Amino acid sequence: MNKIYLSLAIHNHQPVGNFDFVFEEAYTKAYEPMIALLEKHPGVRLALHYSGPLRDWLKAHRPEFMRRVRSLVGRKQIEIMTGGYYEPVLTALPDADKIGQVQKMTAAIQTDFAYKPIGLWLAERVWEPQLPKSLREADIDYTIVDDTHFKNAGYTDNDLFGYYVTEEQGQPLNIFATSKQLRYALPWTPVEEVIQWLRDQADRPLLPGAPQRVAVMGDDGEKFGLWPTTYEHCWEGGWMDALFTALEQNSDWLITCPPAEVLDLIAPLGRVYLPVASYDEMGEWSLPAPLSREFAQVKERLQTEGRKDVLRFLRGGMWRSFMVKYPEVNSLHKRMLWASERVHRMKKAAARSEALDHLWASQCNCPYWHGVFGGVYLFHIREANYAHLIEAQNIADRASHPAETWIEVEQVDVDRDGHAEAVIASDAQWLMFSPGVGGALLEWDWRKRGVN
Repeated sequence: MNKIYLSLAIHNHQPVGNFDFVFEEAYTKAYEPMIALLEKHPGVRLALHYSGPLRDWLKAHRPEFMRRVRSLVGRKQIEIMTGGYYEPVLTALPDADKIGQVQKMTAAIQTDFAYKPIGLWLAERVWEPQLPKSLREADIDYTIVDDTHFKNAGYTDNDLFGYYVTEEQGQPLNIFATSKQLRYALPWTPVEEVIQWLRDQADRPLLPGAPQRVAVMGDDGEKFGLWPTTYEHCWEGGWMDALFTALEQNSDWLITCPPAEVLDLIAPLGRVYLPVASYDEMGEWSLPAPLSREFAQVKERLQTEGRKDVLRFLRGGMWRSFMVKYPEVNSLHKRMLWASERVHRMKKAAARSEALDHLWASQCNCPYWHGVFGGVYLFHIREANYAHLIEAQNIADRASHPAETWIEVEQVDVDRDGHAEAVIASDAQWLMFSPGVGGALLEWDWRKRGVN
């Protein structure tokens, strides 16, 4: 019997500004049960990712949980993945912020777990071809994207049992593709069917000289307990315990192995260059509303007809289109870029570091798009990003205006629409008017309260 490696990566995240009771519920229903199950099943090995906002909450409210995770890392049962600290869409950031956010997360992981991560969880799997250079500069060896990315480049399911190497300007990066089959199977398909599917993949003949197969599944940890009905199914109903028991019982041919270790054991499948992509649903959501509905209807019809030959070539929009679809998203993004320029120009390192942390918190991805479980329409999430953005700009402006009270006016195209806005800034307020639309007031910050 052929062997197959199973590489699982579980991503855990709560956005900046989310309610404390949501953190608590997610911890109780998803995060803690997963660690307890891993402690019970030492033969199951996988990768975990905790975003910075969640890490901050865990350290403040559940320090004993962090010690338990550190113990699992110490016995090499789990690998910890890094990422942008505040879970930003990295492609939307200036390069200095991309690298800085990843380095902040990596340093936190080294402090918490005495472990240096080499793998990066890519927020919302938003990929653009220039990313490898920045990731390599942040000392990253691999990341995980959806199989959708590879299928858009002409690959099939059978091509994706392993990892590939890409590069940008000669900077190489390894890329795994998470299997849609496994993402949809875990945790909703009976465990015996999951094991049988993996056995079927292992039993397929290997070409001479081909590396052993690696099945990869990277997905949100919240679906194992926090999503509707999943706590009852995964934990009270015992689905997760049954899965981990089956993985241990079949370990003679089914080897659970974190992705970083796969890089040491298995050769790459080849070279790849991926197009701009995110996961499949993101392409649908980012289209203009009428086209989004039409696109969804076409997909549903083709699925009903079993037209996989056509579906694999069907692509939606790109993540950046949310900045066209929603003026609120574009405004937040361009204000963030405006603030980033000013923060990075600061001379004093201590003040700049403080401002950068607020700037990076304002880059948390959640209010920059919309989806089923959250997005720009959540007021408290938007409000939190703006509060950090305003504070970053406050710190930068205090550094450049030594007087207690001040005011300045400038004309500049802040929102990058080709028309200059009039910005009136003072120690108390920040206002942006648009002469191009009749002098309308587009942005108004009450700086002391951090309210936009």
